[in-house]
Amino acid sequence: MMANVPSPMAMDLDERSITYLTDLSDLEEKGHRIVDALAGDVAPTEKTRRLLEKLREEKKDVFFAEVLTYLTSEKYPEAQARVLWDEILEHKYMMSERLGRNVGIRVAAMDYLLNVRKLMLTPRVVNPADFRHTVKMARTDALTGLYNRRTFMDQAARILEAAVRLKAPVTLMMADLDGFKPFNDTHGHQAGDLILQEISRLVRGSVRGADLVGRYGGDEMSLLLPKASRSEAMQVAEKIRQTIQENCQPLGITISLGLAQFPVDGVTRDDLIAVADENLYKAKQRGGNRSIGRVDTVFRFPGAGIQQAAVVGDFNNWSVRAHPMSRMVDGSLEALIPLPPGRHGYKFFINDRDWVPDPSAWASEPDGFGGQRSVIVV
Repeated sequence: MMANVPSPMAMDLDERSITYLTDLSDLEEKGHRIVDALAGDVAPTEKTRRLLEKLREEKKDVFFAEVLTYLTSEKYPEAQARVLWDEILEHKYMMSERLGRNVGIRVAAMDYLLNVRKLMLTPRVVNPADFRHTVKMARTDALTGLYNRRTFMDQAARILEAAVRLKAPVTLMMADLDGFKPFNDTHGHQAGDLILQEISRLVRGSVRGADLVGRYGGDEMSLLLPKASRSEAMQVAEKIRQTIQENCQPLGITISLGLAQFPVDGVTRDDLIAVADENLYKAKQRGGNRSIGRVDTVFRFPGAGIQQAAVVGDFNNWSVRAHPMSRMVDGSLEALIPLPPGRHGYKFFINDRDWVPDPSAWASEPDGFGGQRSVIVV
């Protein structure tokens, strides 16, 4: 016996992973004086201290490189950046002592890299607001304000590299608007642009501060949710879908989403995009206005006279070790398996010797070896 277990619509996700590979410049723009606190120029607030600790932990392979890039716009390898940072701090303290006043970290960094180490040749003084605006324009899509495709792909690759080290889950989504082309054809491109802007705002408002949302192309978006489990990601996807439905369905527009989970669906950015894109295609095939990813599915088998059992099928390459079943209080055997959407054949492997179809399955088919295998569709 098997049953699909839907992901519950629970409370909105919290911000516990807000610093997960967040850009330093983003935090600075929000008023967290990370660099000044790191240099000792200001006393950090408790929140700034926590953010700084998490940034150093989660971005330890690039932390000082990003600090120097933020300060000077110059890029250095992490090992060199770490040494330069220590030297800049020492230079700052020496300058402060000689002048009898505190010299800020920005002045100290520019003086040291330009006049002492001579690593900067033609520095330019740029208004911080203008600099932030230039950086933002290079990273975002001009129409929607979302990350552009290049920035999203670069950030996604970095987050996945960190996820391998941290052994943390990550979910990637591909989203596409249903009914957008007919709307565009009927009402014109200006109206279509306004819709894209509004939907982008709604999607951005439906995710956490640490989540990435990018315009992948046309009316297609890509999302990356660090530290989001499969069930949490499904909650986010459903929140997005319902929000677009409530606001845009009167215009004939809804949204479909395909999900892929690291590491079960893939370990690289391109692998996850391929799986998410395939699930998006299935969502569109099934009528749109839905989100599709792996579905938690319960397999059950009567336990009388059985010492051990496992679920084997095309979803685990017929491995007898991948999904062992557990004994329940009523004596039955059960396994919970996140299945990719589609049609799957399976059997139960009983007592290390017998291959048995599911007696409660809705359908079966020849297994190619003279027997039958059960069929499930998710």
